[in-house]
Amino acid sequence: MFRSLFLFILLTAWPFSAQATQGHVLGKGMVYQAATYIRHPQFGTHPSYYGCRPEQVVDINIGANSHDDEGMPLFAPEDGTVRIVHRNTNAWGHSLEWRNLAGTERLFLAHLKNIWAVGAVRAGQQIAEIGGTGGWKPHLHIESSRGWLELSGSIVAPPVNPYGNGMFFVSNGPAGSRSDQPREFFAVEPTEIEPHGPLELGGSGTAWP
Repeated sequence: MFRSLFLFILLTAWPFSAQATQGHVLGKGMVYQAATYIRHPQFGTHPSYYGCRPEQVVDINIGANSHDDEGMPLFAPEDGTVRIVHRNTNAWGHSLEWRNLAGTERLFLAHLKNIWAVGAVRAGQQIAEIGGTGGWKPHLHIESSRGWLELSGSIVAPPVNPYGNGMFFVSNGPAGSRSDQPREFFAVEPTEIEPHGPLELGGSGTAWP
C-alpha cells in the first residue's frame, strides 16, 4: 500500500511533468498503439538513446499492418528546435532530436523515412515522416530525455512484451491544435541535409543552428 501511494505521489508531483511538452508528434485524433520490450526472445531489451529504463522507451504503431505507418507525418509538438540529425546505417536509421524552447525536454525520434525540418520549428510544423530505416518494419521509436514520455498531457507507459502492437492511445495533436478546425498542412519537398562525414551514434550527429 505504501509503495503504491509513493508511486502515485511520484508520478503526480514529479517536477518534469509540468515542464514536459503538452503536445504530440502525431496529428490530432490519431489513434495509435504503444509498446516496449524487455528480455524479448527475438529482440532482446529495447535500447535507449538517452539511457532511459526500457519501460520508458516507446515504439509507436498506427496501422494494423506495420507498412501502413510508412510516410505517416510527424509534427513539432510545441515551438522548439530540431538540433541534431543522424543519417545512419546502424539500427537507429535516420533520426532527429527535437528540443523545446524552455530547454527542459528533448525528444529523440528514430527509424524515420524523411526529415523535413532542421532548426527552429513551430508547433504543428511537419518535421519528419515515419519510416523503417535501420532495418526495421516501419514504426516510430520515441523517447524523452526526462525519462517518462509525456504526450498529449499524459504519461505514455507502454506495456512490456505485448501481444501485437500494444496499448491504444489517442493523440491530442501538437500544442495549440484546435478541436473545431483542423490545422492544414501543405505538402513541400523534404529538406535534404548533406552530412559532414559519417554520422553514427555515440559522439555522433551534427548540431545545427
